Amino acid sequence: MTKSKGGIILGGHIQALGIIRILGRIGMRTIIIDKTAKTIARHSVYCSYFIKSPDEDLLDLLLSLGKEGKYSKWILFPTNDFHVKLLSRNKLKLEKYFTVSTDNWEIIKFFYNKRFSYELASNVGIPIPKTFFPESKEDLKKVNIDFPCIIKPAVMLDFYRKTKRKVFICHNYDQLLLQYTKALNIIPAEEIMIQEIIPGSGAAQFSACFLYLNGTSFVSLAACRLRQHPLDFGNATTYAETVYVPEIIHYSEKILGRAKYNGLCEVEFKKDERDGVYKFLEVNARTWKWHSIANKAGTPFIETYMNYLNGREIEPLSGFTHASFMHFLTDIPVRMKLFLKGNKLWTKKVEPCEKAVWANDDPKPWLFEKIYLFNLILTR
Repeated sequence: MTKSKGGIILGGHIQALGIIRILGRIGMRTIIIDKTAKTIARHSVYCSYFIKSPDEDLLDLLLSLGKEGKYSKWILFPTNDFHVKLLSRNKLKLEKYFTVSTDNWEIIKFFYNKRFSYELASNVGIPIPKTFFPESKEDLKKVNIDFPCIIKPAVMLDFYRKTKRKVFICHNYDQLLLQYTKALNIIPAEEIMIQEIIPGSGAAQFSACFLYLNGTSFVSLAACRLRQHPLDFGNATTYAETVYVPEIIHYSEKILGRAKYNGLCEVEFKKDERDGVYKFLEVNARTWKWHSIANKAGTPFIETYMNYLNGREIEPLSGFTHASFMHFLTDIPVRMKLFLKGNKLWTKKVEPCEKAVWANDDPKPWLFEKIYLFNLILTR
């Protein structure tokens, strides 16, 4: 097998920064491809080259780079769901030139669409929130659910792009009807889910993270996503720390095994304070924002995967150490909100802590994060 010479990271913010630092510190070259030039990862000392490309041109760009032969067998890493879909659906084309870290679409589709994910989870005995898939407005009358509840998409990508929200909250039937009608104008009816709200704070948000290959967990950890933005239905973790929760590791391995998934992933759960049960939420079939916690937890997800993709022998690693991850800039307002609510989670921090942006050997991304923030404030 031809050995990979480097990594091509699609997307350029904190998640991408974590990947290129990990690869760069083991001597691998990296390039960043992102739709905006205002991305902190391109300023890393470990970034060899940056290419700006809109999403609609990304596939053509990759195929063009492949035909030029500049990055033969370099490994493609996605950092969001759009990239996952693009790589998985075009894997055969792209693998003529690159090594694709994303699994085949026949597997990815089970996690890309939560309708399939919940069916799969139920089939292997994993608890899920009470969830309904109405086919029309008339079906809303048949939905037996307590208020408040949420409307959320089975496929997050288009919904979030258009609304900048993960869910619509409904406090009564009239709001349910109104928000359902609104959702119908954004996504197809078959992608609309109505789901109960599982009570609990950030202390109830959990993830199990894996390098899972051929039915075996080679690297894993469990973590609690204690602080997030927004507080209730966060789209970004601002502080997480590792925890020992065997249940979610076990549940995750069951669903990944049933799906025959191969690759890196994060499986999300919420602990229901009413019955103490961890309930499945979703699988992110890629790295996640705070994956660089691995640097402090002793879980070399990316390094091990690189060895596997390059044809080297790898062995399963067991256990992880207590560690945390913090994105200081976004964690400040979250901590202030928790402080004002009298929530003691605002003070929580354990060492060692992986800082999302600051690194002694790579300070420029930290500086440009502040520059881009200042620019964002001025241009709003």
